[in-house]
Amino acid sequence: MSERLLSLCMIIRDEAAMLPGFLASVAGLWDELVVADTGSTDGSAALVRAAGGHVVDFPWVDDFAAARNASLGAATGRWILFLDADERVDAELAAAVRALVAGDDRAGAATVVMRNALPGGGHSEARLLRLFRNTPAIRFRHRVHEDVADDVATFLGTRRLAMRHLPGGVDHLGYARAVASSRNKKDRDLRLLRLALADDPHDLYCRFKLLELARFWDDRALWEAEAGAAREAFESAPAAMLADRAWAGDCAALIAQLLPGSPREALEWLERQAPRAPAGPAWHLRHGALLEACGRLAEAEQAYARCLQLTGDPTRGTSIGQGTRPLLGLCRLAARRGRLDNASELARRAAGLDPLDGEALLAVAAFAPLPEATAFLTAHARRGDDVAVASAQALLSVGAPEAALAVLAERLDAPRRALGAAFVALVLGAELDVTINLDGAEADAEMRVWLQALWNAPRAGLRDGFVERAGALADAFPWMATWIAGRRPDPVSPSLR
Repeated sequence: MSERLLSLCMIIRDEAAMLPGFLASVAGLWDELVVADTGSTDGSAALVRAAGGHVVDFPWVDDFAAARNASLGAATGRWILFLDADERVDAELAAAVRALVAGDDRAGAATVVMRNALPGGGHSEARLLRLFRNTPAIRFRHRVHEDVADDVATFLGTRRLAMRHLPGGVDHLGYARAVASSRNKKDRDLRLLRLALADDPHDLYCRFKLLELARFWDDRALWEAEAGAAREAFESAPAAMLADRAWAGDCAALIAQLLPGSPREALEWLERQAPRAPAGPAWHLRHGALLEACGRLAEAEQAYARCLQLTGDPTRGTSIGQGTRPLLGLCRLAARRGRLDNASELARRAAGLDPLDGEALLAVAAFAPLPEATAFLTAHARRGDDVAVASAQALLSVGAPEAALAVLAERLDAPRRALGAAFVALVLGAELDVTINLDGAEADAEMRVWLQALWNAPRAGLRDGFVERAGALADAFPWMATWIAGRRPDPVSPSLR
């Protein structure tokens, strides 16, 4: 029997819907497929076996690292590649992996580009460690957000082997599925992180992941509750432990974002941590924001530029919104200096990277001449219904409801577009007959965004006209009169009482 070069290792549970596409994308890539099944009941294990894979039954023990390590322990290849069922390997990466494991004697591990599709078009990218030599010295750590980076770094240093950065990439299809199960995922990850901290209260990595979870889900209460403990753990961590952790600088940035006190105090704290933790893109982004808040604009510009430079550095791991956030920092600075042409160009670049970024779209509308902004946002809106709604809200915010309605009216069968078009038509006093199929909670949330966009608009007459006509919405949105009353210095129109 010829030597097995590559073991593809996975963990699964009820992945029958995703496995056929995954298996097709890795056909011919692996010499051995080893799958730890943590309790599937949908025939997933049979699909793996039919493809020639080996299934390890591993009952779930609230520990992703333990499940990953069960698959590693059964692997016999010289190299390990680990993937998930909702990922698809492209041909360029597959060829690069095969070439590396067959002929690169100086390599000990490799990163791959992970591509995540964004709603409305565009995608984010991150370089992740997914390939390494098969050795008992490398095992996953942490119950959730499991990771082998520490073991790999030690192994590479001991053996004097190199980290490679492979071309091609992996498409991650998990976004739509994650939306459907989002609440469960948040609760699951929070529970596992709490368990990990019960095991080791000084686990700074888990403290960092709690802050990341709070930011991702916009859970301010959780963020505030955890920031103090994270700061204490960070400040007490030995410098040697932080120095080689790429995530340590990101952790410092998240802590600084929520420190009590003034931006100057947060800036001073963050800068004191610089000698102790690697300053990656997230650190420079937070540094730039704090410098900007303190009025140190030239230094802020340097920090944003450094962040933007590092988002393309393959040794830095995850990117910061593919450059969207540092681009918008540079955009704000250009606008403050009166360089509106430059600000507009930076905003368009940011919107191209993240088509739904509200700040980017608003900046396009605010800093470009209105005909130019309208042309860009009208074309941008054709990237999808959600992008059309976001583009129209930006146009309304800068006082261009006519252009906003034109964007939305190109297609009115999408519920969010229909509600937005009905709202803007009411602002303009125009007749529009549409059907809106949104449940009460969705419609309320959408309406609040549209109201805020209108109240941001510089044309006060638009608000006055809307208030006079808004009685038509009183039955559907009974809370609206109170919302408007809290934002108007003058009495609310009788039509809303």
